[in-house]
Amino acid sequence: MSEPRDPLGPEGSQDPLRSLFRQAGDFGQGRSVADPAASITERGMRAQRRRMAAVAVGVCLVIGGGGAAAIGLLPVTPKPAPPATSPSPSYPSPAPPPPAGTPTEPPTPSNTVPGSEGPATGSTAPQGPPTTEAPTIASSTSTSASTLGATPTP
Repeated sequence: MSEPRDPLGPEGSQDPLRSLFRQAGDFGQGRSVADPAASITERGMRAQRRRMAAVAVGVCLVIGGGGAAAIGLLPVTPKPAPPATSPSPSYPSPAPPPPAGTPTEPPTPSNTVPGSEGPATGSTAPQGPPTTEAPTIASSTSTSASTLGATPTP
């Protein structure tokens, strides 16, 4: 190594700091001893174990954080919202009964008239109680016979 040359020579320098550093360097070189190869290898192995442990911790944190983020992003069905007002403790009142004369059951073949689109009862005026007499055929044919022979008047 080349050192910068002093204009006054190696022994004749007037800089006190420079001479102190030279003394410290000479003292350190005389007392320094190289470590044995076994201790250097041991230090290297310790450093490698620390690095591997740090990598393992980092991988666990990444996997755990990714799992937590995935769980947080999954859609969750919310609980139903409670009503705005609190419900009364009693049961709701029953529906009012249907008005008289309206059918309460769906139409079936027994309560419909063939050829009509709706039930026989319901939209028409309610019929009275059933009578024990059946209508006579003669009275229905007499009215139809009288209308057949008549001519319409303009």
